Amino acid sequence: MRKKYLAFLLAGCMSLSFSTAAWGAEEPEDPAQTETSLDTAGETEGNPLQTDAELGTDIYGYQIEYAGNLIQLPMTYDDFTAMGWTLSKNDSPDTMISTGSYGMATFNNGEVSAYADMINFGINEAPLSDCLVGGIKLDLAWGDIDLSSLTVKLPGGLVMGTSNIEDIKAAYGEPSDTYEGDLYTKMTYQQDSYQRAELYVYKEENTLLQVDLRNFKEPEDFDKGSVSTEVPDIVSNYKAPTALGGDFMEPDVEFMGSLYRLPAPVSAFLDNGWVMKDVAEDAFLEGGGLEFIEMMKENQTARFSVYNLTENATSIENCFVTELSFGSYDPEILELKLSENITLGADKNELLTKASERGYLYDDKDNYLTIYPDKDSKLDHYVEFWFNEDESTTQAASITIHHELTETP
Repeated sequence: MRKKYLAFLLAGCMSLSFSTAAWGAEEPEDPAQTETSLDTAGETEGNPLQTDAELGTDIYGYQIEYAGNLIQLPMTYDDFTAMGWTLSKNDSPDTMISTGSYGMATFNNGEVSAYADMINFGINEAPLSDCLVGGIKLDLAWGDIDLSSLTVKLPGGLVMGTSNIEDIKAAYGEPSDTYEGDLYTKMTYQQDSYQRAELYVYKEENTLLQVDLRNFKEPEDFDKGSVSTEVPDIVSNYKAPTALGGDFMEPDVEFMGSLYRLPAPVSAFLDNGWVMKDVAEDAFLEGGGLEFIEMMKENQTARFSVYNLTENATSIENCFVTELSFGSYDPEILELKLSENITLGADKNELLTKASERGYLYDDKDNYLTIYPDKDSKLDHYVEFWFNEDESTTQAASITIHHELTETP
């Protein structure tokens, strides 16, 4: 089965920003730090990163040379800090980042500060210090930085504080996109969704003063971590109901003769006679991951979407089913009953009356009636009924119930 390690590359909006620091270096807590000159910032004796590696000519090499040190994205936190970059006092190396997510932190190097995108390519939640530096934003237009004492180079011979628009085009060609602001011209060179370089040429100085590089490409030799063999507490603490309740919006259901409380772990279905199909014995899902599987019981096969509701990788049987459906087109043996014994054929008017009396909200359009407790839970907790207009506009022809966790485990 295929494992989705980088869900953010598909969704594009899983960024976790935990930095509250403003641009510019913070006042050093150690007075000795003020003696570090910009042209020697980050250069330490025996620095393992000062190798024979050199800048190339390709902007998509995602390199930048700062004070003699070659930053190659992505790179480890340890390698980055070994160059003299120190994490802002407003951030913590112990801040946890979910798998497939990234956060933005501030680092200082002498009088210069930079934002860094810290990305977790692993299958488990990880502290910031175990994540990779996948992006860096360096702004030399802010503050009183002496550019004559600091050398920052880009591939193709470009130098921050010296190169201009013509130099950039000569080195990299026409940009993928150009934005004309009041203070600067932003030139974007885009390779892929999370692989790009943004170069800012400030108009008053007519020079490159800000660079934003991002390369969210997982290294080939990256260690994603291991899968724990322990059963998560959220699974161990699951209890199936002993009977259906008195409100169809409750998460208690009867499916194929067995009772479940959604979200229900896959292991609960296995205990009731379901068998996973085409799922390897050592199959797992990364923290927060989603997978689609098929399970079989009494010669019937059903497809389930299963979620890992924990932050760390775990086996498929420890993942959760959050949604069940049943329609008139399915075999009767797959019958789904909600609390109050609501099932196929439920009367639309009675459902609307119950919803109104209980203060629930609902959407009624295109032959679908969706009922949910309130506007804040519309996507997390709902029951949806479909009415086949070719047969009956008042008798439910399918039912879908969806319940996610009400609290984070």
